[in-house]
Amino acid sequence: MRLQRLALLLCVSLATSAAAEADDLLGLYVGAGVGQSTIKQDYYQVDSHTTGWKVLAGWRPISILGVEAEYVGFGSKSVTYQTLGETIDTKAHATALFGVGYLPVPLPFLDLYGKLGVARITQDTNPYQFCSLCITQPSPVNTNNNGFAWGAGAQFKFGIPALRLEYERFNGSQGNPSLLTLAITANF
Repeated sequence: MRLQRLALLLCVSLATSAAAEADDLLGLYVGAGVGQSTIKQDYYQVDSHTTGWKVLAGWRPISILGVEAEYVGFGSKSVTYQTLGETIDTKAHATALFGVGYLPVPLPFLDLYGKLGVARITQDTNPYQFCSLCITQPSPVNTNNNGFAWGAGAQFKFGIPALRLEYERFNGSQGNPSLLTLAITANF
């Protein structure tokens, strides 16, 4: 009976110390994630899902505010329109800077947050027509623009590493790409 109490006391102390350590994750962090992206190209009516990824670095100087920089690769997709004899290849990527606001959640291992920022979005679309009677080939649509970006997510802290589930959306000139990721971060 005494051994059981000692084991229970040890487990409670370890859980409490791990929670206290997880609560103190202020400072610098880096991470990477992968997930499902949506690539949109309004002119050619492409709205397709593919695998996307991102790398990020951030700084959380106080518990409710932080700043984050990201590079996002939305992936690429080819769509073929049989009736037109046309294939559209489109890809997109972005660099972004976010302000991050954290909700004061009473659970030390959980963060809920929202992000607002700006992004430089590059979207490249190349149409190809497979038609021997076609007089002109469609021209590519390649754009770079600055746009608004936002996101929201949940972070589960395990000491130095943390696991994030996050959704982000970017306003681009050819469409609004988005990314749903599962990421891991390391806090310093």
